Amino acid sequence: MIALVKKTKTAGVFITVSALALLIAGCDKEKAPAAAPEQVTATETVDLAQPAQQTPDLFEQPLQPNPLALSNDDVVVTVDGKNITHGEIMKGVQMNMMQMSRRVPPQQLQQMAGQMYKNVTDTLIANILLTKAAETSSLTVNDEELTKEITTIEANAPEGSSLTNALAENNIDFNEWKNDLRKQMLIRKLVEEKTANITNASLAEVTKFYEENVDSFKIPESVTASHILLAFTPEDTDATKAQKKQEIEKIRADILAGGDFAAIAAEKSDCPSKTRGGNLGTFSKGQMVPEFENVAFTQEVGTVSGVVETQFGYHLIKVTDHQQAGIRSLSEVKDQLQEYLAGKAKQDALLVYIEELKSNANVVMHTPDLDAASK
Repeated sequence: MIALVKKTKTAGVFITVSALALLIAGCDKEKAPAAAPEQVTATETVDLAQPAQQTPDLFEQPLQPNPLALSNDDVVVTVDGKNITHGEIMKGVQMNMMQMSRRVPPQQLQQMAGQMYKNVTDTLIANILLTKAAETSSLTVNDEELTKEITTIEANAPEGSSLTNALAENNIDFNEWKNDLRKQMLIRKLVEEKTANITNASLAEVTKFYEENVDSFKIPESVTASHILLAFTPEDTDATKAQKKQEIEKIRADILAGGDFAAIAAEKSDCPSKTRGGNLGTFSKGQMVPEFENVAFTQEVGTVSGVVETQFGYHLIKVTDHQQAGIRSLSEVKDQLQEYLAGKAKQDALLVYIEELKSNANVVMHTPDLDAASK
């Protein structure tokens, strides 16, 4: 809920629902689609992840793409008299960085900052153009529609939260937020109108896309596993480590004697995964430290490993599923591909429309070199 409120507030910044997704994804027309369904990854593997994949808090200090110090108030672009500042763009960059920080290594995030800066700038320009086009069109959002949307937002609030509290926590006036929401709904109607003639992809088109991008549908070898961890601490001596090893060996003996792995993990494990009975979810090779991975990918499904030592401590591993590498069949991905191709067609149509709006608008770039501004 708070994220939604912040997103809505940010200078009328990001267009919601389909328009947001289309614009953010559509800034780079040549970007290859992530057509294959995403591989499920470990739900919580902080203690086991390779060091290169551990993500520190990148946002303790705000990311500054321009070391020569564009200030937040510096105007980067003017669109029909409306200014877009560096600070507004950076809010969008930070938002995207936050959303991606759990899925992308920090080094890669830093490399993506420049392109993100460009993408957010393009999105803000498009937002101004679409807002103007929507407000000068015959489209309207009546009070009943607005009330229904607000009711839906309130109904989807996380447990223990509310729209009123979220607005108050972010110092956002309700009427101002409601006006922003009405504008976003109006833009959504405009986008839907401009893409209404796009139909679902045919089976022939889906098949052609699948055959041309078959490598995108490869599935890596993966295992689903749980573990119990007795963690090392900086204060551990050889004697305390030996004591922990004896303890985990006893735990293993109790499990082999019929003890419930999940229940014992919930009681004994030092990993946050204990709240799920030690379940780490499904992961492929390269996501865990080698000592852990080598055992998980070689042990028999349903068995409990011997004691595995890593830099994090002593582990017991139970593998519940092991999938070999393969390729998803067309029948498995057909529906997803139809949805993707329809979305891509709508994206392309919207981009053409935005370019038309831009050609009839007065867009002035005040930063001569966005590449420099985004490094």
